[in-house]
Amino acid sequence: MTYTPVLDEDQLGISTEIDLFIRHVDSIGSVLPGMVMAVQGVSKQTWEDLKRFEENNCETIDDDKERTVLVPYRKLSEWKKLSRKHENFALASKLVPRSLIVSLVSQYDAYLGRLLRAIFINKPDLLRNSERKLSFEDIASLGSIEEARDFILKKEIESLLRSSHSEQFKWMENAFSLPLTKGLECWPVFIELTERRNLFVHTDGIISNQYLLNCRKHGCNLDSSIGEGSPLSVSAKYFIQSHECVYEIGVKLGHVLWRKLFPGYRQKADSSLIGLTYDLIDRGHYKRAICLLDFAFEGIKTFSNDAAELTLLINRAQAYKWKGDPGKCIEILNTVDWSAKADSFQLANAVLTDRFSDALLIMRRIGRSDSMPSSHYRDWPIFKKFREKEEFLAAYSEIFGEDFALHAESLAVEPLEDQSEGIDVIDDGNLGDTEIDEATLQRQDPAVGGNDA
Repeated sequence: MTYTPVLDEDQLGISTEIDLFIRHVDSIGSVLPGMVMAVQGVSKQTWEDLKRFEENNCETIDDDKERTVLVPYRKLSEWKKLSRKHENFALASKLVPRSLIVSLVSQYDAYLGRLLRAIFINKPDLLRNSERKLSFEDIASLGSIEEARDFILKKEIESLLRSSHSEQFKWMENAFSLPLTKGLECWPVFIELTERRNLFVHTDGIISNQYLLNCRKHGCNLDSSIGEGSPLSVSAKYFIQSHECVYEIGVKLGHVLWRKLFPGYRQKADSSLIGLTYDLIDRGHYKRAICLLDFAFEGIKTFSNDAAELTLLINRAQAYKWKGDPGKCIEILNTVDWSAKADSFQLANAVLTDRFSDALLIMRRIGRSDSMPSSHYRDWPIFKKFREKEEFLAAYSEIFGEDFALHAESLAVEPLEDQSEGIDVIDDGNLGDTEIDEATLQRQDPAVGGNDA
């Protein structure tokens, strides 16, 4: 019995896995500000409640090193409750960002496993080089070649995911004959992030010698003030950088493998990248869009057809324009002779170069056409400055026989029902009890943070 790989583009699975990965990492990236603000808000309130209680009921002695609180015995139980509540939320303000870093890397790991599974299912020949052996017991329990293939596939992926992230890339470079890390500027950031994640899981964020060795080996930019035994934390800046890095690594890896291993699906890959970068531009994520579009023209370089290449080029130009670099936008547009291109591309070039009189002529020349329906003028971000012009509104009304809507209609989003998968929270299992020596209590405000290399 032989296995026939899936040939239908929609069933290949790589596009689905990339989209799912993006949704997952973006969901984590979106919740951090709200979660941290909520936890820190409660932490601040519990600290104020504790200080107010101490001011009204206790005697405090402050010196350069510590703060001593003398608590009356009759108030000791209440003080302990307030103190523990504050310590819990102060600690949570440190652990919540850590847990999101762990979740971020975990989502990448899960994505890599799914991506490789989709590749191996559609290219089973890649498993022929596997050195994994099956025991007689394994063979006896497997009823078909497909089951044996799935068993080996599962074990190969499990084995790969247990290795370090640098070893995973080395394995993929050898297995797929691809230089995956060459020219990848965010590679040192990715390695430091994954090593820091390991510290959060295994050493409570305390720097180990292995962390330092691995980071230096891969050229990570470490703070000179840190060393073995130093604590690491997660600042807002660090988290944003980590989110951008994981997003970039995941999307680029998916597209490189997709195009290398399945060249016949290049049109689907181009369509995926066009939709992804358009969505980023539409949401105002210009830096991320530029990162992927620069990669498209400096890394991928080969596209399925002229229309796909021009569309990506237009997206790249407008991403730079809206990011505040019109010079780079013009430089990109000047690489093409637009006079020989379709009217829709000429229109895009005209509006991006602020030649609105030319854009109006082209707009009327296109007229009411399937290539440029009214929804494109309403929705596409490329027309956002053009839409501000009275001349545009008049031309739109003339062409489509209706006034341009000044307000967009949208459906209310219904809340998801029981869709939460939860957030991985680091629990060291040993917060312990506050040690109290009779009525004399020594208290230091909990140090939330640490080094943020």
